[in-house]
Amino acid sequence: MTTGASMPPTIDDRFENLVVSPERVLEMLGRRRVGQVTYEQSEQGDARRRLLHVEKVAIENKRLQEKSEASYIETVNHQLHEILLGEITEYLGQTAELCQSTLSMPENIGELLDALSVRACTVSKLEPIAATMPWLYEDLIAVVNTPRFRRKDSRGRIIVVETLRTALSFIGIDNLRLLIPYFIFKRALPQVTDPYPQIKQKYLSYATGVALTAKHLAAESGLNTNEAYTLGMLSNLGRCAVTRLYFRLFDKIQMHLLQECQKDKEQKRYGALLKIAPSANHLIALQQEFADAVTADVLSHIALKRLRIADTMRLCADNAPTKLNTLAKSLHQARTYTQIRMLHQLKLIDIKEVRPLLIEQQYPVGSLEKLKSVDVFTLPLVKNEENQ
Repeated sequence: MTTGASMPPTIDDRFENLVVSPERVLEMLGRRRVGQVTYEQSEQGDARRRLLHVEKVAIENKRLQEKSEASYIETVNHQLHEILLGEITEYLGQTAELCQSTLSMPENIGELLDALSVRACTVSKLEPIAATMPWLYEDLIAVVNTPRFRRKDSRGRIIVVETLRTALSFIGIDNLRLLIPYFIFKRALPQVTDPYPQIKQKYLSYATGVALTAKHLAAESGLNTNEAYTLGMLSNLGRCAVTRLYFRLFDKIQMHLLQECQKDKEQKRYGALLKIAPSANHLIALQQEFADAVTADVLSHIALKRLRIADTMRLCADNAPTKLNTLAKSLHQARTYTQIRMLHQLKLIDIKEVRPLLIEQQYPVGSLEKLKSVDVFTLPLVKNEENQ
């Protein structure tokens, strides 16, 4: 009896694994990494074929021993993650503490985003709010003194910007509407994610891609482009929170369990705990379970009055049906498009797999063709020529 070929991993599964480690997707697709050889091609394979019977028996005994040891390690790993799940669930329920301590968001972040969202936004209205956030001052000063925004005085000397008001003025409101949500998200990114160091970069690329794609799609659908962009960027705050907590709690719980083992002289369990590393599978499962709901909680907590994105994020978190030409639909479309584009960059997706997804999302007519020529992973900042 012939069994059918196994189904290829879904686009969603590929993307979630890409974020953690691209090598995982290659393994999922059955591809060899560069420089990797098959077992049959290796010296080990050649040697194995020449082994004497006695050696084969010894290897089998070792294999069974390793299998038993692996089973024990997996049991300890499961116990560690059971504790972690309980703690992370408790932390995620404390939204105020989560915003302040985990995501490093000041209490008046909603006021800043609201001020940016109104059509009549001015530097004089932004400055007193931004002045309460030293980290934002540092980010803006770094940007305004780059060659892109650098200005010269009447003698041709470069003007070094040192004040917040000048930085805001030189950068300009349109650029600030792109930069400030970007800086808020960047500040929330997890910093230590060993053994998966690429997570931070992938999150930033994904958030930027979703935000800029949503902005373009909103323009095609007659929606508020600033709302679409800001929602797209901040819709990934939940990912940051879950990831930061996962790695922080993993280290804390592992250390606590190791100390218990030392105290109780449990050498076998102690050795197993030392071999346990943060798990990509557990992290992905936690993201899928909690990330969007956490984002919705965060956007509700910061009490936005003018920027109408919190209710939309809640709809997405609840997997509620979405109608065409709505902010929620634009977010879904932007996420799908960005995931496909990130996978396509590394040749981890085939065009035949893409078409059904694009058709299902019902993009505005002509929008996909326009997006082909857009760099959705780089902020389209334009030099502000006012007050030259």
